[in-house]
Amino acid sequence: MSKKTLLIIAGYLLMLITIYIQDRQIDSLKLDRDRYKVNAETLMERSETFRVRDSLSAARVGVLELSVKELEKYRADDAALIKELTGKNRDLDRINKAQASTIITLRDIPRDTVVIIDSIPIPAKKVHCGDEWYTFDGILTADDFHGTMASRDELLLTETVKYKKILFWKTKKVKDREMVAVSRNPHTTITKVEHIIIDK
Repeated sequence: MSKKTLLIIAGYLLMLITIYIQDRQIDSLKLDRDRYKVNAETLMERSETFRVRDSLSAARVGVLELSVKELEKYRADDAALIKELTGKNRDLDRINKAQASTIITLRDIPRDTVVIIDSIPIPAKKVHCGDEWYTFDGILTADDFHGTMASRDELLLTETVKYKKILFWKTKKVKDREMVAVSRNPHTTITKVEHIIIDK
């Protein structure tokens, strides 16, 4: 083969390699663009709160996709706490956060009782109320009150993923992700929910 032919073949190979590398870079840029677009839409929307079975509080939110660097930059407090728990943020896959407010209306008829302090009986009133989600116990004397309140909760977290379709076939490209958190405690209202996927 002549030197000119080798140069032409090398030129074609170099051109094909360049086209392949640029194609991969374009695909990566498109994925980043789509991720930033979904993140911007998620951040613009507030979490939607609603009721299930007329008594259970629920919240729905879109999903943020962040890299480890973005997590450490924009969610520094969360990243620091997670690093304490796991040792490495690079091993992290998903973060779920939920805020809830529990407000309970307490009602009970005080009952007469006697508290014995240093062998001295002291008249008092005793209160006990609750259900499977909370308990409240208290004793009220003439000049003192002692009590305890315990609140229990159970959160159900679900993630739904919708994939893009070409005609009738689903692709592996994600169109939309959504997370729903439901509190099983009827006294609890979910006020905020976040779902973050760490992009690796």
